[in-house]
Amino acid sequence: MRLAHVSDPHFGRIASLHVEEDLIEDIRAHGCDVIVITGDLTQRARRGEFEAARGFLNALPLPYIVVPGNHDMHAWWHRPDLRMLDPLRRYKRQLTRQLEPTIAIQGLAVLGLNTTYGFTVQGGRCTAQQVKRVQSFFSEQPPSTLKVLAVHHPLTALRVSENLDLARGGEQLFAAAADAGVTLVCAGHWHCAHVEVCIEAGSELVVSIAGTATSDRWREPQTEMNSWNLIETGERNLEVQIRKYDRHTRTFSVCRRVTHSFAEQ
Repeated sequence: MRLAHVSDPHFGRIASLHVEEDLIEDIRAHGCDVIVITGDLTQRARRGEFEAARGFLNALPLPYIVVPGNHDMHAWWHRPDLRMLDPLRRYKRQLTRQLEPTIAIQGLAVLGLNTTYGFTVQGGRCTAQQVKRVQSFFSEQPPSTLKVLAVHHPLTALRVSENLDLARGGEQLFAAAADAGVTLVCAGHWHCAHVEVCIEAGSELVVSIAGTATSDRWREPQTEMNSWNLIETGERNLEVQIRKYDRHTRTFSVCRRVTHSFAEQ
């Protein structure tokens, strides 16, 4: 199984002239079974930015799954009423009304959850209903299925930085994912590509944090770095490649590779 994990393109703040088309070409070249897009498709949730995001999605091979990010909500300073009452209205009108999509194909099940909410600047939250959704959706999948959870805001502390924010209630959702047999958690938001294996209640989960795919909103220590994560699975192992963009050669290449072999059950 091969997955593309893309996050935080931030249309409206594109870093270089060809990065979008080169990203699409690189994803296509790897023949991914599913593309997972974990939010912040726009910079300020403007109509033109959503039009650019729609064009990007239309250019991707199917199937893909997409969840919103905090930048996809109406800005506080522009429409505070919508920010509080219907923060993702433009996202729903121009991209998709499905905020918590699923994909279930032979050998793979992906659940996307919406961690955004209007009463914050950039933080995320997870709800008790989402914990139940994780439990119910993944319990319906065959035992041999690769189970993947996709969110915008990271759920649990990782060895990246203590200053990066997590979704409120994320630890409870992460524990529920482990209990439901989730193998892979995909998130974004930090603009800092990272892969880490976490142990939760005896279960092993690989956390894939994708950097900003196409924008100039880089974050230390990954300045001037656009990237996406290529995920490949074997019978008892999973590998994540962080693929970094070089705007001079217009190519993506592996800058880090993490391979994890799962313990026998």
